[in-house]
Amino acid sequence: MSLSQSHADDQSCGHMCLPFETEDEKREATLAFIHAGLSRGARCVFVGTKEEFQELGTNLEEAGICTKRAIGRRALLHLTVDAAYYENDGGFDPHKTLERWDRMIDDALADGFTGVRTTAELSRVPADPEWRKILWYDAQINEPFARLPIWHLCRYPRSLIPPERVQDVLRTHPTAVVRGELCDNPFYERAELALSDDVRARLDWQFRQLRVQQRTKRRLEDKTASAVTAATELAIELEELRGRSR
Repeated sequence: MSLSQSHADDQSCGHMCLPFETEDEKREATLAFIHAGLSRGARCVFVGTKEEFQELGTNLEEAGICTKRAIGRRALLHLTVDAAYYENDGGFDPHKTLERWDRMIDDALADGFTGVRTTAELSRVPADPEWRKILWYDAQINEPFARLPIWHLCRYPRSLIPPERVQDVLRTHPTAVVRGELCDNPFYERAELALSDDVRARLDWQFRQLRVQQRTKRRLEDKTASAVTAATELAIELEELRGRSR
């Protein structure tokens, strides 16, 4: 599994995007994400095709998880994209989707699970009106996901999704899995900014991000310098003590 177990177990990463370049990259990150959830007692929901779910089950077996038992106790569930995100009329309603996840969390906790892990893939390029709904949904769920026991891995094939929409994805996900590494996303924006067309406000925010990054770098450098000084002083003291005991 290329996504490290410690990263996959990180409970602070409620909303992650996976802008993957290869099927292997997607497969390994998804496996690590679901494996970590099952190992931590979460109910895991895989959204995709039946064939993809069967492949995941095989990979979980190879990684030491009894898929049949996980499915039997409803620790591992399969939903189609339509069942997870679309209404009977075929439309995507972000408000109803949020309500659906709220009910799923309540059901999982009532059944004794620690929370919910879910992963889904955007397998087609939606028209602009639907994309705006998806963007709104992705921007709005970050606050509730930060305080509720739910973790979501959004899969986006870079070969399919236009570059400008991949940029939208980065603006609405606090963390990103890039080539097997879980990264804090410096391009993540608050919902009101991500959904705004105010170029000046975005520019001001970008300048603030640059200053925050520089201050963080300075603090790390100061801590490193202090640690080196402390280690040097300790080594000198130990050497003096050795000399006195001779």
